[in-house]
Amino acid sequence: MTRHRRSSFARDWLRFLALFGTPRDIRVSFNARRGIALRWVAASCLVGVLVGAGVAAFEFLLSDQLVATLYDLQSGLAYAVLPTLGLVGAALLTRFAVPSREGALTEDYILVYHEGSRHMRWQNIPGKMLASVLTIATGGSMGLEGPSIYFGAALGETIQRRLRQFFSKEDGKMLLVAGCAAGMAAIFKAPLTGVIFAVESPYKDGLASRRLIPTLVASAASYVTFVLMAGNEPLFAQGGLRNLSLVDILLSALLGACCGVGARFFVWLMASVKHLLERLPVWVRPVAAGSVVGGLGLLVFSATSEPFNYGPGYHLIRHVLQVQEPLLLLVFLFVAKSVATAFTAGGGGVGGIFFPMAAMGAIMGAGFSHLVTDPGGSLYPIIGTAAFVGAGYRTPLAAVAFVAETMGNPWALIPAMLATVVSLTVMGNASISHLQRPLPTIGPAN
Repeated sequence: MTRHRRSSFARDWLRFLALFGTPRDIRVSFNARRGIALRWVAASCLVGVLVGAGVAAFEFLLSDQLVATLYDLQSGLAYAVLPTLGLVGAALLTRFAVPSREGALTEDYILVYHEGSRHMRWQNIPGKMLASVLTIATGGSMGLEGPSIYFGAALGETIQRRLRQFFSKEDGKMLLVAGCAAGMAAIFKAPLTGVIFAVESPYKDGLASRRLIPTLVASAASYVTFVLMAGNEPLFAQGGLRNLSLVDILLSALLGACCGVGARFFVWLMASVKHLLERLPVWVRPVAAGSVVGGLGLLVFSATSEPFNYGPGYHLIRHVLQVQEPLLLLVFLFVAKSVATAFTAGGGGVGGIFFPMAAMGAIMGAGFSHLVTDPGGSLYPIIGTAAFVGAGYRTPLAAVAFVAETMGNPWALIPAMLATVVSLTVMGNASISHLQRPLPTIGPAN
């Protein structure tokens, strides 16, 4: 009886194992999964740690030291002259110190993502990072996320190419995407935003979800590394709770429509300024663009005692979240920030566009507060930030995650989501990136 039971147990055990294949199949499958774990998890974690440390050092130098010094100058003459010097310096660096000059940071990432034959060169990193420092530290209206994304994506792809014997063809440019997420996660202290932006930005209407796992690992590792070095306080912590009403929801949709119009205007402005400056001789462009940015900076400084249109826009967003300025001044600040960003980019400045658009959205939201019964509140600037960025970059999920993580207001998520959907609808097919593509519907998933 005992022998019969043992025999029956053995047969049942063999049948169970047969569900997973032969012992050889199980061993091969285990080895394959172990290889995936080493490639996806270990390599992505390494990229995340390196990018987090590098971005922490870059952010400390540029934001905490150089941009802070720029705002402390309180000199109209310096504010009028510095942008021209910075753009000329950035143009010289880009021309003579960067072996490959295609695109502009985030656009480089999108370009290389889609073009299988293209690669991001590690030799470009020093020149482009230094050009970003010159652009932003002297008042150029661009964001720190651009160089952070470029650094992360270039480092990730370089590591994957150098260790290509450990990666399969199916892995594609896995560490390129992971590095992009790591750079975004670190500079904004927003790991979810980094993940979503990296897989959302290459396409106009979808996600590159196949590389989600290594992207999650790299983003988390980069965030942890960054906050250990620089602290974990949100960029724009907004405390308190608010009971949302139906009126708030309806007004959020209206604000989303306004932000969609504003984003379309900004995309048109960027293209128009670029076309205008391209008609000038190459060495005249940074001088002409810098003069416009400097003139605007002098006007803004005269009106507010701060050069709010200079740099990424951290000071500007904090200001409109805390102080309810007159409507006409907000309109002026929106125009100044938009024009300064367009001329900085068109004049050869090196940096990101994501954060300047966030500042424009915050200004629009603050201006919208004048038209409703919420003067001085932070709800509509938060919603405007999400709606403007979501429409301009066609990254609605990343935009909503951005305001949730950087402002610490989960109660604003629902109206921000609605406003972003409306703004994206109003935006139509336009985008600040001309390299984004429609999500393919035939062929292997990306």
